[in-house]
Order: sequence, then structure tokens, then C-alpha cells
Amino acid sequence: MDKAAKKNTSKKNELVEIAEKLFIEKGYEETSVEDILKASGLSKGGFYHYFKSKEEVLVESINTLADGLLKDIEPIIEDQGLNAVEKLNRMMEKKVAAQKQKKEIIQYLFMIMKSDFMFYKYCIIMAQKYVDPFARIIEQGTKEGVFNVAFPRETADILLRAITSIPQSMFFDEYMEDKTQSLNYKASLEAVVARALGIDTKEIRIFP
Repeated sequence: MDKAAKKNTSKKNELVEIAEKLFIEKGYEETSVEDILKASGLSKGGFYHYFKSKEEVLVESINTLADGLLKDIEPIIEDQGLNAVEKLNRMMEKKVAAQKQKKEIIQYLFMIMKSDFMFYKYCIIMAQKYVDPFARIIEQGTKEGVFNVAFPRETADILLRAITSIPQSMFFDEYMEDKTQSLNYKASLEAVVARALGIDTKEIRIFP
């Protein structure tokens, strides 16, 4: 990558970071392009050189988050010493641990959940990013005779969309506030995933 390209990427990333802070502080809908310009010191022409709209900034932001999480789980997927069930459980453990360790990610996710539009974008991007890695695990499990899945990619897509859309449930707040309901919900989701994969519920840990 030449110097001009590096500078372009650096400025683009800086804009995304500035926008993320504003989204968290003010909310996505309440943040305008003018707010981003003021905080970044860029002119309108400068902003539109990198992004066509505020929505593009949001998509880039979610892509960056998803790519960071994928980078963390890629070594697990590539580990030849792990079977499919071990990979699936470790992938979920890594994803949850990474989110807990980074306070800004937790704030960002809460911010996303407050906006139907942002959460819609988040669900689509996260599902798209994780379909291939998840499908590879399912394919491995099917070859190992552990999973009983006829269509690995389609199954991965359906399950990921179900998992990422959980906060859209009208009962989500109740599940989060009541420990018993929360545990029941998590157990129910794990049961659905286990049945879709054709394994015993006790073998899977979606929520470590």
C-alpha cells in the first residue's frame, strides 16, 4: 500500500471512530453529517470524498467491528486439532469474551439496539460475515458424523439470523431483567441450535 492509500485509509478510519463516538453519545438518528464534520474538522467535500452518507459510515463501522471479531475466531476455525463441536463452542466463547473485554464494544452494541435501522444493518452484516465460518464448522461436523445437516450453508445462515435478531424480541427486556427468564431463553435457543445440528443440547454452549 502506497503512502497516499495509507493516508486515505487512516483518515477514513479516523472519521469512523469520530462518528462512532457521536453515535454513542447522541444516538444514530440524532447525529447529523454536520455533527461529524464539526467534530472531525473536515469540510463537506472532504467527508463526501470518503463516504456518500451517514449510513455508509455506519456500515463501515459495523464491518470493522465484525472483521475484528472474525480475526479473533479465525485461528479456532483453522485449528486442525479441534473437532467441530469444540470449534463451535470456542468460537462462541471467544466472541463473548472479546465483547466483554472491550467496554466500547458493549456501549456500541447497546447504542445499536436503540435504533431499529442500525440494528437491522448490524444483523445483516454480522450474519453475512459469519455465514462462511459457521458453515465450515457445520460441514466439518457433518463429515465427522457429529452433525446431521443436509445443507450446511443454508443452516448456518438461518441459525445466525435467529441468534443475531434476539434483541428484536418484544420480550427481550424481560429476559435480560429476570435471571430465570434469561436462563430459560438461553437454554431454549441452545436447544433450537442443537436440534438443527442434530446433536445433544448438552454439547453446545452458545452463551458460555
